[in-house]
Amino acid sequence: MRHKTYILRGVSFVIAAVAVAGCSTEKPSREFTVPKTLCGVSVPTDALSHLLPASGRNLTAEAEGSTDDVQLCKVNVDDVMVLALSRERINAGDSAQHILLSQLSIARPKSAQDGTIAYADEAAVSLVKCRGADVEEEDISTLVNVLKPARPNESAMKSLISGYTAALNKQEPCKRSS
Repeated sequence: MRHKTYILRGVSFVIAAVAVAGCSTEKPSREFTVPKTLCGVSVPTDALSHLLPASGRNLTAEAEGSTDDVQLCKVNVDDVMVLALSRERINAGDSAQHILLSQLSIARPKSAQDGTIAYADEAAVSLVKCRGADVEEEDISTLVNVLKPARPNESAMKSLISGYTAALNKQEPCKRSS
């Protein structure tokens, strides 16, 4: 009986050693630099970093349709789109929560900044309300969506959409370019 106990302990030790060796592989490495801007607008890099994939070599961010009315900013890591940020002028009056529900079917997102921001772990929407004598009455909607292998993170998403919207406001987006 005594031999069996030592044999079982030895087998347990070998299994534990193999399990530890199997887990000791290198962590994924991130070789790309997290950008400070996305298609011309400053972003909080710490928040963006938490949403981007944990590994990858090359990151590109490119704008499509960059006009006053519509812009799509695609963020790719190793040629795979991991984040999409779209901005467009819309009729005044819609809510950020409704846009998130109707565009991405995200029910019950959290809300911030008097309802002008709605967010969840994988997406967020913000509204810049354009009102006043020198602008047309409309809103500018920004929608951010993370795609796999990016990493959903509710806190980072709230920080990203809040920081992006604050930076966008400083650019006076309600005034149209000539």
